Parts: sequence; C-alpha cells; structure tokens
Amino acid sequence: MSDALRRGTGHTYRVSDVNAIAESVLGLTLRPVQQETAAASAAGRDTLAVLPTGSGKSAIYQVAGLARGGLTVVVSPLVALQRDQLRSLTGRHVAARMLNSGLRHAERAEALAAVGDGSADFVLLGPEQLANDETLAAIAGSSRPVTLIAIDEAHLISQWGHDFRPDYLRLADVAEALGRPPLLALTATAAPPVQADITRRLRMTDPKVIVAGFDRPNLSLSVRRTRPDRPEAQAIEDRTVEVMLAHETPALVYALTHAHCEELAERLRRDSYKVAAYHAGVPAAERSRVQDAFFAGELDIVVATSAFGMGIDKPDIRTVVHAGVPGSLDEYYQEVGRAGRDGRPGAAVLVHDSRAMRIPRLLAARARVPADTVTAVVDQLETAHGRVALADVARTAGVSHAAAQRVAAELVDQHFLTPSGHDEVTVGVPVPASARDAVLASGDRRQTILASQIDTARHYAETTRCRRAELLAYFGEHYAAPCGNCDNDDAPPPGPSWSPATGDGTRVTHKYWGSGLLLARDDHELSVLFDSVGYRHLTPAVLTNGLLTIDQD
Repeated sequence: MSDALRRGTGHTYRVSDVNAIAESVLGLTLRPVQQETAAASAAGRDTLAVLPTGSGKSAIYQVAGLARGGLTVVVSPLVALQRDQLRSLTGRHVAARMLNSGLRHAERAEALAAVGDGSADFVLLGPEQLANDETLAAIAGSSRPVTLIAIDEAHLISQWGHDFRPDYLRLADVAEALGRPPLLALTATAAPPVQADITRRLRMTDPKVIVAGFDRPNLSLSVRRTRPDRPEAQAIEDRTVEVMLAHETPALVYALTHAHCEELAERLRRDSYKVAAYHAGVPAAERSRVQDAFFAGELDIVVATSAFGMGIDKPDIRTVVHAGVPGSLDEYYQEVGRAGRDGRPGAAVLVHDSRAMRIPRLLAARARVPADTVTAVVDQLETAHGRVALADVARTAGVSHAAAQRVAAELVDQHFLTPSGHDEVTVGVPVPASARDAVLASGDRRQTILASQIDTARHYAETTRCRRAELLAYFGEHYAAPCGNCDNDDAPPPGPSWSPATGDGTRVTHKYWGSGLLLARDDHELSVLFDSVGYRHLTPAVLTNGLLTIDQD
C-alpha cells in the first residue's frame, strides 16, 4: 500500500479520487452509486447504503478503506464471505487478515500480530469476534488507527429485519472503544423501518443514507394458487412441481420447514431433476457439499429453508420458487433476488395456499421469550454485579443458554446491561425488577410487527394489482404500474395504479395507532407503515372519517 494512500485520512474525497483508487489499486471501474457511497465514506461521514444484491458492495468498503488510509475493520457474518474478500484483497496485493473461530492457533496468532504491528490494511471478522478480548486488544492497540468500520449485511442489527443477530448489538460500543471512526453500513434488504433502526442502533451521526432502486426489471413476478380440494401438503407439492416443470434451471425452491424441504426434494428427484435438500438439520459437511455441487453446476435444484441465505452468489440461477408465503417481504425480496444476477431473465414464483399461513405465524410466535423465562433471568441479574457469564445465568435460572442470551440482548438494547467479552455482560447498576416488564413489552411490540409483516406478505400473494408496484411500495419506492412483467399485468384490472399520495416521505397520524409513513395510495387502498403496529392496508375512507390525517409540515 502506497504512503500516498495512507496519508489520505481526513481528506474530503471527490468521486474522481475514489475512482482513481479503484482503478489503480483494485483494477475496478465503479458504478455511480458505488462512487457516491465510497466518496461519502472516504470523506469520513457515517454512511448507510442500501444497494441491490450484486451491486458490488465489497468494492465500496475496499475503496473507502484504502482512501481512509488506516486500518479498516470489516464485520461480515459468514466465514465464506470473509474468505472471498480475503482472496480478493490479497490477490490485488492489499494486506488483509481474517479472524474467526475456524482458524488454527498459528494462523490466528499471525493474524493478530499483523493487526497489532500495523502491517494489515484490512481485518475481516465476524461479529462474535468483537466479544473476544484478545481480538479487541489487538485492534485497539494497533500501531495504525482504525479509520473505518464497515458492516456488511447491516440489516442483521435490526429487530425489524428477518434475521436479527444479537452479536451485532455490540457494534456501536466497539466503535466507541476504537475511537469512534466513521461507520459504513451496507445491506441489500432494508425497508424504511430497518434503515432507521440500523442508523439508530449504530448511533450514526448525521448519516448519509443512499438507497438505490429496489427494482429488478429482469425478474418476472407471479403467484400460483394451490388446489383447495387437495390436502395442504399435497396441494403445495403438486403446484410447486408443476411450476418447476414449466421453468428453467438452475433453480432454488424455498420451503417453510425442514420436513417440507426433504419431501419436495424427493418429489422433484422422481421427476428426474438432480436435486438436494439444504436446511439447518442437514450436517454441516453435507451442506457444504450441496452448496459446492450447486455452484459447480452438478445440481439442477436446491430445496432449502432460509438457511440457504447470504453469500449465495451464483449468477445463472434462472428460477426461485417459494413453496409457501415467507414471514416477510424483506425475506422474500432477498431470496428472489438470487435469480437472474447475470442480467438475463429470471422468474420468481410464489406458490400460495392460505392454509399454510399458520407456519410463519407459528415461527413468529416462537420468537417470543416466555414470561417465566424473562422473570427467571431478570431475577438472577437483579443481584449480580460486574461481569457475568450468561452460561452461569442460564444454569442458575434453569433456562436454556439461548434463552438467556435472547433476554440479555434485549436488556442490552434497553441499556440495563452492557455487553462485555465473549458471552458475558456487565451489570453496572442493579437491574431493576421493572426490566422484566420492559422486556415483555418490547416482545409484545415485536410480535405485533412480525404479525404485520406476515399479513403484508399474504397481501402481496393475494393482490390483483401490479405485483412489482406492491413489492416496491413495501420498500418505500414508487413504481408506475403496470410493469408488464408480472402475472397480474398480463391482464391488468381496471382502475388507477399505485402512486404516492403527496410525495415520498409523507407522514400521517392514525387516531389509535399514532404516527406512520404513507407508502402508497390509490382509489381503493392505502399502504401505511405505522411506528407502533407495523404495516397496515386501509381503505381511503379513513381519510374522510377522521381516523387518518396527513401531517402538515
């Protein structure tokens, strides 16, 4: 790394600067949205970028980190992604190191030494490493200051998101401990509440929020209803197989349960497809084999739960089929976005059986921590002081380790506790008994939000309007229907298309639900995101009967 680049910290970077770094060091030509994001971050501004999958998010933090000139800490949730980035950087003669639990002792020691002595430009690690005292000591004590923290898959910090990770809650405190360098958060999936939650939880200062268009025009969107005269499982399987026979491979088929994955894989195998199941119940070695085979073109179809998630970057996937409505449109958008990344046409087909809606509702209910579990954990923490191991709390409270971690994460989020070390928290002042009620109230609100997301996903499955406009409205983006590339627009119904009510960002107030954001409106329906109860679809009558008012600036 040249001294000219290392002296860049504090400079107000222009797009031309980041372009020069991208071309000279990485051999890349940045697209406009990459240029804008990298320049803002290189200039030292906290930045959140919501960019479609395949838009080159890694290039943004690589260029911004090189421009900043110190040590860049990259937080990434998957070891496979860390390895890919390590190969990318070192292949371009940029000094990078990786820290995760999979390293051998000697490898870890070498990486820590490189970080500590200042010979590394980048350190790539998982969020759990930020709870490791040895890791933090090496970063904080490095002879090169941390000048940028890049957070990939940043939606994982938000409880509005579909894959919340408690480990991400430490990031704001870690940033403070490292001298509060600029933060760069990157994600492909963030509806408006997730965007707000990310910037709040990371404690970003005057953040620049860059949201690229969510539309993937090369993807066709359609829904196929099942036959109600058949048993639910058979109806879903029959329709899914029928859809798959009509579409191209390679393909991903998403199922709602482990058992359904296995059953669908067997059905498709009988139809002469080369197919494998992938879910959390499959041994890790077999999951790796399935993933490698799919990438190598040895499988036509992978039938998976959402466990087959981040890091799946196979550009030639032609079809994504959902055998049942998922728990949110955030999850649905991220999963269908794995089709057509090569720019060629792709198909996203949702198989819908209203009887199967109970499954995402049951899964959402499991996210609630029982009241007696919350009480048991809070009771143990009321008498604790200083650093406390959550494994000990779980044992003495008589609850599972995972349950203790979930309650502790909520207490951390509400500032009753402070994360400290691996699987530990610090009790600075006694945890009050009222913390129990605060955790339960937060759980109730979370359940309300999850229910609203499920209802919105069902609404998408059952709408007669343009599906692209419906899907993009969820993310706060206006689309002038019809799109001409969804099943409803093959014969669009009469009536007006979706359109903003009075422009983007219109705030409204409901008599009972309080403040909300008007996402879309036509003569028949309003789509509103309320701060208290999540997503709601309302009739226009609420604007005349006093239930809903448009806020005045």
